Amino acid sequence: MGMKMLRRRIASIVDWVDGFMGVAVQDVNSGEEIGVAADELFPMASVCKTPILVDAYRRVDSGSLALTKRIEITRETRVPGSGLLNFLDEGLQPTLRDLLLLMITVSDNAATDLILNEIQGPESVTATMRALGLPTIRLDRTIQQLLSEVHFAIDPMVQGLDFFELEALFETNEELAGVFRDSDRVLAGIRVAAHTKDVASPRDLARLYGLIARHECASSGSCEAILKTLERQLLRGRLPRNLPPHTRCCHKTGTLGNGNVCNDAGLMFVGDRPISVAILSKDVKQDPAATNTAIARIGRIVYDHFRD
Repeated sequence: MGMKMLRRRIASIVDWVDGFMGVAVQDVNSGEEIGVAADELFPMASVCKTPILVDAYRRVDSGSLALTKRIEITRETRVPGSGLLNFLDEGLQPTLRDLLLLMITVSDNAATDLILNEIQGPESVTATMRALGLPTIRLDRTIQQLLSEVHFAIDPMVQGLDFFELEALFETNEELAGVFRDSDRVLAGIRVAAHTKDVASPRDLARLYGLIARHECASSGSCEAILKTLERQLLRGRLPRNLPPHTRCCHKTGTLGNGNVCNDAGLMFVGDRPISVAILSKDVKQDPAATNTAIARIGRIVYDHFRD
């Protein structure tokens, strides 16, 4: 099956999605690429954590950042959304290496913003992506800022609330909690707050993973550490879900709203052959389980193409 046929098979799955999806696939060794809406811009959601990981390790290489530095968890470091640090006691002092692992493996938002603070903010990540020749990957906000703007667009009542205040309000105000479960309100809020910031094209994300695999975005040791961190990903219900047991997959997921943005991007290894895949979406109206299934089907089709 040629690459054109692979593209047609992927497109048939993308057409089935109730929303807009883009896909890019790169044979890392040959550089050959195919895609569906591969140059369109999509919200990265937590897929942005891979560019952050790369930027952090480049700073480690330069000597401006130490993986052993310890950073204290306080009330102010809590960030809504995914992760574990929000539920751990204040005073804990994980290392930067710990935070990078949490950022990827459980998509910890609090860990992500602590890392962004250490690498001089989202602007540093964007500048690094430009230096790597990836013009569409841009990070405009911290995760706290992103979620605050999305939440405000859904209902201004939550403006300015910290993590604990937001949690308490949702627990005591059922009407407000219902607003944030309303599919139409959430979709509209994400359109307003997330469609033009913190975006990337599937093609550039696939190319970023290719750079990681070829050890071209940081030192060889740092690229291996990046791969091992991505390989420890615990959220495996999308891209690697239908792959054969023990298939190596180094990837990062991303989600906004009620699955209105549902992403996964990374490297799958067909034997020792790295294949870069980026699947991004927006304006998705179907159940997240259906989108997860579509992403998993694409992952298996890509794997089988390069295995045969």
